[in-house]
Amino acid sequence: MLALSSLLALTACEEDAPTEAAAGPSYVPVYEDGKLKLHPEYIAKVGIRTEAAGVTEIIPEIHVNGVLEYDQRQIAAVGSAIDGRVTEVLVVEGTSVMPETPLATLTSAEVGGVQAELRAIEARSKVARANRRRKQALVKEGIASKRSAEIAAGEVSVISAELKAARQRLKALGGGSKKGQEIGIIQLTSPIPGEIAEVNVYRGQAVGPQHTAFTIVDYSQLWVRLSVFEGELQYITKDDPVLLNVQSAPDDEFTGAVDFVSPSFNAETRSAEVRVIVPNDDRLLRVGQAVSAKIMAEGAQKEVLSIPRTAVVMVDGKSTVFVAPEEDTVIPKQVELGIRGPTRVEVKSGLEVGDVVVTQGVFALKSELFR
Repeated sequence: MLALSSLLALTACEEDAPTEAAAGPSYVPVYEDGKLKLHPEYIAKVGIRTEAAGVTEIIPEIHVNGVLEYDQRQIAAVGSAIDGRVTEVLVVEGTSVMPETPLATLTSAEVGGVQAELRAIEARSKVARANRRRKQALVKEGIASKRSAEIAAGEVSVISAELKAARQRLKALGGGSKKGQEIGIIQLTSPIPGEIAEVNVYRGQAVGPQHTAFTIVDYSQLWVRLSVFEGELQYITKDDPVLLNVQSAPDDEFTGAVDFVSPSFNAETRSAEVRVIVPNDDRLLRVGQAVSAKIMAEGAQKEVLSIPRTAVVMVDGKSTVFVAPEEDTVIPKQVELGIRGPTRVEVKSGLEVGDVVVTQGVFALKSELFR
């Protein structure tokens, strides 16, 4: 009786267990003879998408990193042209300035001597001009000779030349020539608009021509120097647009333009400098920040055989695509790539126009090759 009940229970278990056929087919791709056979449900689950290779226009997009720095044309160093002593400092670091904004005042005996000389010449000029007018009036009345008037006019010309030379000398020394201005005073002023980046003087300090008292920077425009490898440099030309992202704020994008492409290479790195100008009117960028740059080489735009960049994966260190000759079959194939655009890449060899390649789901297919 016990044996019969055990037999009935075993029979019931065998009837309840699903057969292999009832469990459904396996959807795992099968890799044979260099081909992956795909089940329709696997295609749907992975989200396989395909596209035919075709001839399209591509603008090369070159990726490179750099660091923001001052635009050297936007920097001014201010100092005294002669020896002097600082009497007053009028700005501090961070002060915004415009051209001719006073920065500091100095006293100088040399400037005082030139100013005194200038005033003496101005006085002589005033007398000489009055004498010329008087001689000209006497000539008209027949009292004086024309020769005396000519001598008076010549004296005015000589003094005018001396006056011009003295004023130029005073200007070169940094002194002023306005009436009522205190003798021996030099005023240092800003030659450009910008901000005070460095203050290297203090009241009572003796300074000379070799001393830089102030450094002024206009931050409205910055530079990025990029090192571009030899193979990509050929595509870049002046004025190509550049998109930049600061590593500390990768979601913020800034625009710039290529300003200079070096005509020579670095022998060790086989790269050359590409300088980019970056507008910074809103002051969101800072000198020293690391940036990633995308140079859009518009001058190198051309029609080439291309595929979406998403179609390419690296297999054993080589660029590979999955060609789909049939809906349920893909074949991994190595390709030689050329210029890269924002969304597409040139195929130099390995494909022909019309070849269908997988553009989505390629990483899942790659994993099947190593299963």
